[in-house]
Amino acid sequence: MTYISFIALLLVTAMVSTVSARGGIASCCRKISLTEVHQNHLQSYYVQHRPPCPLKAVVFTMLNGNRICSDPHSLWTQRSMAFLDKKKKPLSQRLLSP
Repeated sequence: MTYISFIALLLVTAMVSTVSARGGIASCCRKISLTEVHQNHLQSYYVQHRPPCPLKAVVFTMLNGNRICSDPHSLWTQRSMAFLDKKKKPLSQRLLSP
């Protein structure tokens, strides 16, 4: 019986580490933050979807590596996403757009 328990524990550990390595459930936002930082401190963002995560959020990564889980419908979130999208465009496209 101990051998079976050990094998089961080993399999569960392997599965959890695989999900975490792929940025799975372990990296999901659990709650929305009201933190609003200056846009120059933001590096990138991605949209967290339901499922597998418990809620829909926009996750901003700051220059220092910290993450902010934001409400996708808030004005600050929308403006910050637009700011980062504009920053990603090549200079030639930025000069040509209105």
